[in-house]
Amino acid sequence: MSDRRIGRGDTRQIAVSRLVTKVGLMSGVRRQYIRRMALLVTVALVAIVLPPTTAQAASGDVTFVGHGYGHGRGMGQWGALGYAVDYGWNAAQILDRYYGGTVPGNVGNPEMSVELLSLNGMPLVVTGPGLTVNGVGVGDSAVRLTLQPDGTIKGEKGAGCAPANWSPLGTFPANATRVRTTVAATSLDNLLRVCEATGERAYRGELSVVNHNGTQMTINHLPTESYLRGVVPRESPAYWGALGGGRGTQALMAQAVAARSYALASTRPTGAHTCDTTACQVYGGAGFKTSSMTALEQPATDTAISATAGVVRLRGGSPVRTEFSSSTGGWTAGGDFPAVEDLGDSITSNPNHSWTTSFALSDIAAKLGTGTIRSIGVTARNGLGADGGRVTNVRVVTTAGVVRDFSGNQVRLALGLKSDWFSISGITSAAAEAVVRALYQDVLGRGPDPAGLALWTSAVLTTGNSRVVAQGIVYSRERMNTFVVAQYRSALLRDPEPAGLENWVRRLELSGGGVSDLQIGIYGSPESLQTLGGGDLHTWVGALYLGLLGRSSSGSERQYWVDQAALHGRASVVASIARSDEAGTRRLTAYYQTFLQRGVDPSGLGTFLPMMAEQGDFDVPVNLGSSPEYWNLAQSRTF
Repeated sequence: MSDRRIGRGDTRQIAVSRLVTKVGLMSGVRRQYIRRMALLVTVALVAIVLPPTTAQAASGDVTFVGHGYGHGRGMGQWGALGYAVDYGWNAAQILDRYYGGTVPGNVGNPEMSVELLSLNGMPLVVTGPGLTVNGVGVGDSAVRLTLQPDGTIKGEKGAGCAPANWSPLGTFPANATRVRTTVAATSLDNLLRVCEATGERAYRGELSVVNHNGTQMTINHLPTESYLRGVVPRESPAYWGALGGGRGTQALMAQAVAARSYALASTRPTGAHTCDTTACQVYGGAGFKTSSMTALEQPATDTAISATAGVVRLRGGSPVRTEFSSSTGGWTAGGDFPAVEDLGDSITSNPNHSWTTSFALSDIAAKLGTGTIRSIGVTARNGLGADGGRVTNVRVVTTAGVVRDFSGNQVRLALGLKSDWFSISGITSAAAEAVVRALYQDVLGRGPDPAGLALWTSAVLTTGNSRVVAQGIVYSRERMNTFVVAQYRSALLRDPEPAGLENWVRRLELSGGGVSDLQIGIYGSPESLQTLGGGDLHTWVGALYLGLLGRSSSGSERQYWVDQAALHGRASVVASIARSDEAGTRRLTAYYQTFLQRGVDPSGLGTFLPMMAEQGDFDVPVNLGSSPEYWNLAQSRTF
C-alpha cells in the first residue's frame, strides 16, 4: 500500500485529523496509553455521525516515485560518468564494476553491419560522388534500388535525390548488391548519402539491399571503429568528456568499449550485427545534410574511441553483449551480469536518479486494460536498493473484485515510466474502505457500522495507510471485551458476569496487560481448578495444556507442573505455560492465519515472539493488520 496520500478535504477532515493526531501518539503503543485509546475508539466506533465519504482518488491522480531510466542491466551511463568524475575511476574500473565475470580483450577492427530500420520496406535512394553498384559505375549523382516481386533488385539512376526522371540502370541480385563510392572520404560530402524526407544522411562504408522475407531492408557495412563514431555521441553526450577537468573522458571510453562489444556480440535476423535504434543502440551515421552538412560525429567521442581501439569485454574468449542503459537508479538490475550497487548514479547532474510522475486512475486502467480500478499496489520486488528495489509484481484489483497481476516491466512499458523501479502512491476510497471492512471482520468478527466505516475510511485516506485504523480497532473496548469473554469460556466454561467483565477490561486498559495476563488471572483462579480439574491438579494441568497449547500433556509433564504448583502456586504454572514460546507460537500462528491467511514464517517468529513477551499480544494484530501484505489481501475480499 501507499505511504503517501491524495488529499481532498471534506466535512469529515477536522474530526478525522483530530482522531488521527491522538491515535498517532499510540505508534509503538506503550501500555499506559491503552485506556486513552480505548476511550477514543469507543467514540470512533459508536458515537460519531459524519457525512458520506467522497472518493479521494477514484478520479484523481496516482503518483509513481521511481529511480533510474531504462532496463538497468549492465552499465549505467550516468553512473559511469559519476564514477569517472566523482570517484576518479578509469574506464577499465568502470567496466569491471558493471560487467562482472568478463575480462578485457582486443578484436581489432572487423567489419560491422547495421540495419537502417527507418528504410525498411522502402526503395534505397543514394546520392554522392563516384557511385558504383557492384563495382559498375552509375554515371550519375544518384541511384535508386527497388526490390521486385521476383526477388531481384531494379536499379535506376538520376540527378540528385528527386530527379525529374529515373533512367534504367540494370537488374541486380538481392542480398548481393552493394552501393559504394570511389571517392576518398576526405569530407562528409564525399560519403554515401541516403535520401530522406528532410535531407541526406551521410554514411561511411557501403550500403546493401537485402530481401528479408519479402521486405526490402538496407544495411550499412563499415569498419567497427568508423561505426562507433556514429554511435558513442548518440549514447553518451560528447560534452561529458570535459567534465571533472577532463575525467569525464573515462566515461566516454567506457561507453566506446561497451558499444563495441555489444554490437560485435549481437546478431539480427537479416544476418547483420546490429540496428540503428534503441532496439539495439542508437546509430546516426556520420552527418546530415539539409542546405549544408552537419557532422554527427564529435571530436571528444572520436578521441575516446581511438583511445580504446579494438577493446571489448570477453567471456570465454568471445565478445559479450554488454547491455547498458541511461541510469540504474543506484543498483543494476542483474541478469547476464551480477547486480551491483551503482554509487556513481547519484551524480548531481543525473535527472533520472529519482523521478516522479502522476496519472489519473482512469488512464492507468485504460493503459493496463483492467476496468475500473479499486486498488493498485506493488506486491513484490527484487530486494536490491531503496524501497526494496525493482518491482517484480504489481497487483490491480478492480471494483468488480477482479485481481490482475503485472510485472514491473509490463507496467513500465504500458505507462511509459522511466524504469521498473518505483513506488505507487494514491489510495482510492474503495481501497481504503476494503481494508477497514477487513479489519473490522478480522479483529471484531463483524462488519462496520456506517459511522465507523465512514470515519476510518477517511482516516486511511488522510494518513495514507491503515495503521491508525488497526491500532484503533485492536485497542477498542469491544476488542478487549472479546478477549475477556474468550478466556472466561476457555478457563471457566462460561461467560463473565458484568462486574467480572468490567473488572478485567479496566485492568487491561489501565495496566496494558495482554492475553497471557488474562490467562494467568482466570486459569489460575480457584474456580478454574474446580471447573477444569474437579479440584485435581493433574486433571487441571492437562486442561491447561489443551487450552493454552492446544495439545495433550504427558504424565511426566503433568507431574512436573503439579510439583511446581505446590512450590510456587498455580498462577506461576499458568504464567510459565502461557508465556512459553510454544504458547506464543500457537497464538502467533492463529494471528497469521486470520490476518495473512498463511502460516508464520521464521522472520515473523523472530520479530513477534519477543514483542509478545515484552508488550503482550495487542501489537501483533496492529502490525499484521497494517502491513502491505494485509492491505493487498483485503482488496480482493468480498464482504
